[in-house]
Amino acid sequence: MTYVLLFNLLLVLFRVLYVLFYPLDLTPEEAQYWDWSRHLDLSYYSKPPMVAYMNFLTRELFGTSEISVRITPILLSFLLSILTYFFVKRVFDHRSAIIASTLPQLTVGFSINSILMTTDAPFIFFWSLTLMVLFFAFERNSLFLWLLSGILAGLSFLSKYPAVFLLPSALLYAFFYRRHLMKDSKPYASLIPAFLLSLPVLYWNYKNDFVSFKHVSTLASKSASLINLNSFLEFLLGQALLLSLIPFFLLFRVWLKGLKENKSAFFVASSLPAFLFFAGLSLFKKVEANWAGFGYFGALVLLSVYLSKSRLLIPTYALGLLFFVFLHFTPLFDLVGLVIPPNKDPAKAGIGWQELGSLVSQLRQEEEKIVSPHYQISAELAFYVKGNPRTYCVNLGRRMNQYDLWKKNYEGDAIFVDYRPIDYRVLSASGGIMEEREYRVFWRGKEIRRFYVYKLRNLRRLEESMPGSY
Repeated sequence: MTYVLLFNLLLVLFRVLYVLFYPLDLTPEEAQYWDWSRHLDLSYYSKPPMVAYMNFLTRELFGTSEISVRITPILLSFLLSILTYFFVKRVFDHRSAIIASTLPQLTVGFSINSILMTTDAPFIFFWSLTLMVLFFAFERNSLFLWLLSGILAGLSFLSKYPAVFLLPSALLYAFFYRRHLMKDSKPYASLIPAFLLSLPVLYWNYKNDFVSFKHVSTLASKSASLINLNSFLEFLLGQALLLSLIPFFLLFRVWLKGLKENKSAFFVASSLPAFLFFAGLSLFKKVEANWAGFGYFGALVLLSVYLSKSRLLIPTYALGLLFFVFLHFTPLFDLVGLVIPPNKDPAKAGIGWQELGSLVSQLRQEEEKIVSPHYQISAELAFYVKGNPRTYCVNLGRRMNQYDLWKKNYEGDAIFVDYRPIDYRVLSASGGIMEEREYRVFWRGKEIRRFYVYKLRNLRRLEESMPGSY
């Protein structure tokens, strides 16, 4: 336990220093979720409210800064790792517990979610805790454990909608391995707290024309087509990268082996269905790599047990560490001659926003509104412009976003920021341009983004095109 604690404390220290000193600004999604925390609600356009509530808590405690946003995933990752150690030690053995609490921290997927404050950070935490309690609920059939698992499942749902996979996964496991429990009333008691915690989100959607469900269904069906092997292979490659290669290639071996024994089958049931669902979906449309990432907690537990007796253990740690280093310091690709263009570097999402905020702060008079047709820009400027002013997003035909659900009051002199020259509809709704700037963002020696910043006189309310889509 001493080595596990030391390893994870060193990771906490590394991540805090990384956030403080590495030139990675908040990504647009992080900035958006932070802005949500200034408008607390029962739910939000694309996600449930947990990420906003956690951002509100750290903002109230530590103020507005990048570390106050990202301290949440850092601490959740640390706590989950320690809890995983005790859980796996209890269920399997000490050696497997050490691996389960350290190796995942080196994978690409867990590393990202241990620094970036997106919905995945609280979701993976509560999903994993739910599975730990649920395992013992199946083992002991205790009403307390069933109710606790229901509470944690509800918190998972408040973090991200894929928490609904918990129910079919539990039912599959119960049907094939614990069928006698399906005749007992105690397991069904877990549905009560889960449902009650979900009610605020359901009520919010009822009041807002079920916009979240329209958004999720659009994501699931957008660009759908007949069998597309390219998107399927892209999905598999994404999963291989999330797991830092070797664990990915061992997945089906540990899943098949795990099906033969009741205890291990629980972890198969909590991970394989989600993987198969998104793999199947990827045959018809593009699936983002992180969509299936939440399901790997159970798989990584099984992988830790397998690797504890395998000669692949050291190579897996070594390759994981290599991925860990290059993920956090992508300019190293240039030093070793690996051809990954800067515009394909995922780190580019967090580059240049603080400087853009400084430019807008210099141009802006205190009473001037800040407007953009992109929620990403509006969110970043809300965070990085001096004083953290309220910002607005005008919809010029793009898909709906959270800013479209908030009251818009941007009339008057305004700063307008876009990725391209000003739209004629915006210009015609103003009294003209008082000043304009062009700001180019460079990363690893190449231009990755360009902003056009305009100081507009007397911007009037635009006739917006809403929604372009969900």
